[in-house]
Amino acid sequence: MPLLSTPLLAPACRIFMDLAYPDGAPSIPEHKRPYCHIPDGARTDDYLCPAPQAQGICQKLADDCYTFRLGSKGYANLKMKVQCVVEGRACHCVFAVDTHDAFSKEHTQPPADHPDAAAWLELQSANRALKEKIEAAWDAAGILTHNGLLRAELKADTLAALGPPAAARSGLG
Repeated sequence: MPLLSTPLLAPACRIFMDLAYPDGAPSIPEHKRPYCHIPDGARTDDYLCPAPQAQGICQKLADDCYTFRLGSKGYANLKMKVQCVVEGRACHCVFAVDTHDAFSKEHTQPPADHPDAAAWLELQSANRALKEKIEAAWDAAGILTHNGLLRAELKADTLAALGPPAAARSGLG
């Protein structure tokens, strides 16, 4: 993924890890700690599969998409997803949190009579809240998320619908 650079990956991982592990580095599984503080001069490829340190963390889903099983304090399977998206003539890396907590392939939520239903629903609620928190922090840091991309598309559509600025329409521009 040529667009994914260390200056983009490092803050995205740091924000994710800071929020997912509020008790700090000691609470992060040792094999995931390198993603907390990616050095400025680090090579991005060292954090992507098949690099040794990426084993069990990074998964390449397609040429333009990776997931990172960074986990959280309460759920080891929480993932950071990065996908290259073409928007107009530009290509962007878009970040998302994948809660990866569907009850099964057939059902996102457990049946009401399942003995683990209450605990599973509580986990899903906590993961959803953490997802929203991480993605909001990424937005605030200027890291593109799906919501940020949608906002940009809506703004562009609105501006296009309004037409050129009044000065240009009147010939005063």
